[in-house]
Amino acid sequence: MLKQLGFILILLSASFFGFTSQFIHNEPQPSYFGLAKYFSHDDVLSLDEVRQQEESIWNDINLKDASFGFNERHFWFKIPIQNIHDSNTQWFLRSNYPLLDNIDVYLLADNQVVQEFHSGDTLPFAQRPIQQPTFVFPLDLHTDQEYSIYLHVQTTSSLQLALSLQTESHFWQNAATENAISAAFYAILLSMLFYNSVIFFIVRARTYLYYVLYIASFTLFMASIHGWGYQLLWPNSPRIHELSVVFLIGPTIIFAALFSSTFLKLATIRPGLNRLILLFIWITLIYSLAALILPYAIMIRVGAALSIMAAAISISTTLQEWLRTKSREIMLFIIAWTTVLVGFLLYGGQKFGLLPINALTEHAIEIGAILEVLLLALGLADRINNERKKRLVAQQKMLDIQIKANQELDNKVRERTEELELLNDHLQTASITDSLTQVKNRHYFDRKFPSEYRRAYRDKSNIALLIIDIDHFKSFNDNYGHQAGDVVLQAVAKSIKDVMQRSSDAVSRYGGEEFTVLLPSTPQEGAYQVAEKIRQSIADLQVEWQENTFSVTISIGLASVIPSHYEGEDMLLKQADDFLYVAKDHGRNQVVYEDNDPSALSSSND
Repeated sequence: MLKQLGFILILLSASFFGFTSQFIHNEPQPSYFGLAKYFSHDDVLSLDEVRQQEESIWNDINLKDASFGFNERHFWFKIPIQNIHDSNTQWFLRSNYPLLDNIDVYLLADNQVVQEFHSGDTLPFAQRPIQQPTFVFPLDLHTDQEYSIYLHVQTTSSLQLALSLQTESHFWQNAATENAISAAFYAILLSMLFYNSVIFFIVRARTYLYYVLYIASFTLFMASIHGWGYQLLWPNSPRIHELSVVFLIGPTIIFAALFSSTFLKLATIRPGLNRLILLFIWITLIYSLAALILPYAIMIRVGAALSIMAAAISISTTLQEWLRTKSREIMLFIIAWTTVLVGFLLYGGQKFGLLPINALTEHAIEIGAILEVLLLALGLADRINNERKKRLVAQQKMLDIQIKANQELDNKVRERTEELELLNDHLQTASITDSLTQVKNRHYFDRKFPSEYRRAYRDKSNIALLIIDIDHFKSFNDNYGHQAGDVVLQAVAKSIKDVMQRSSDAVSRYGGEEFTVLLPSTPQEGAYQVAEKIRQSIADLQVEWQENTFSVTISIGLASVIPSHYEGEDMLLKQADDFLYVAKDHGRNQVVYEDNDPSALSSSND
């Protein structure tokens, strides 16, 4: 793209240099006029009145770079020419500035008007003798004939002529070249407009919207000052053409300011400066509305000043942000606005008559605009890439944070789950454990006993049950108190647990001073041995309480069976309980079961 830009600049330069002869030579060549005469007047004068003016009022001027700035007086120019070519040919007189309000051309030969043209951008475009954005007049010049051209110009815009006289063929060749350059210029603007419009519809970012609107406004503004807008868009409305030049300055500045503000994110990082820019935008909006009713001569000056101020504000603002951030896209932004500011200064200086007319000053805005849109596009692309990188970094950070948070949550959940499981285990243990004796409680026994009984039924195996009661416990409790009774209960429970060897055996406090021992897969003989060990262990106990030592005995009822019914556990429980009462009725401190039931033995003896 930079090669294409360089080619365009070369064409622009080649189109405007090298033609300086005042006279038409034997080989027809395009020619800028050299010296001529001119004077200005406040009033409208006719051609006859001009010709009657004294010679002393006429001033010498070089028409090649004639520029009078903003001057609303009526200017008359007198140009002598002679065709010394071998044949009669048609030559094109061209003024290369398209914003002249009124331009009248009179061709005189032998003091007689032989051709007369009236044009300007206050007349419909169709009235121009040659349909071109600039003013072109075909002159019929005969061989060796001396002519005088009287040119009348009056305008409220900058008064410039840039006159040239060219043969028809050379004119169209030059016009084709210049039109190609213009086409390339507008192609760049329109391609950037289309490209960034597509990006806006994809990313939906306001920055791109303002940039697209800025390019659109700027393109229309340039088309107006080049004359293309009048030729192609509103050829039948001189009023719209006049208003378009001053009016379009406003939207161009407004959207440029909005673009700058959003690009630099001033609303967030520099709210005070952003409010100042918004104030400038409102002032420009008022200017745009005023441009519709106030005189062109006033508003074009105000518009030029606003344009330079807008570019200067953008550069200073962007420079401050670059000094703060040192970012590449902001540096591109600075260079872009600097190029357009320089372009406006050169172009404005030429229009105000402060700088000469040449290819650089005449096309300074175009050169600055091409560089600007390219640099801003690069800056926007850089911004997108940086923001994408930042988003990726932010996403990675968020992902890392999320992963860490999930890990922490998993750890907390796992810890909490372990705590809950531990608590649940404690609760479950507490729910089946007697808090005083730390053996299983009645609730546990009521669930465990039926389950073991049914398993024994399924396995056709023995199940034994011991019911243990502490002898004389009520009297002991009444005499020594419940605290002493609790100590006895704890000592008895510990002794019972100490005798148990298998994990499947279950010791439970059945209620009060009664305990049960559930012995799965244990026949009567084995259960009796366990019961005797328990009885003897407790008989050997010496329980201490308040400096007193007590002996404890127990009575045990034992029942063992291979279940023949699925739900016969109540019968086994009743049988063991009955043997317990037999043991208590026959002297206590003994184990009673079916084969050694004292009551049964005494009945048989009787």
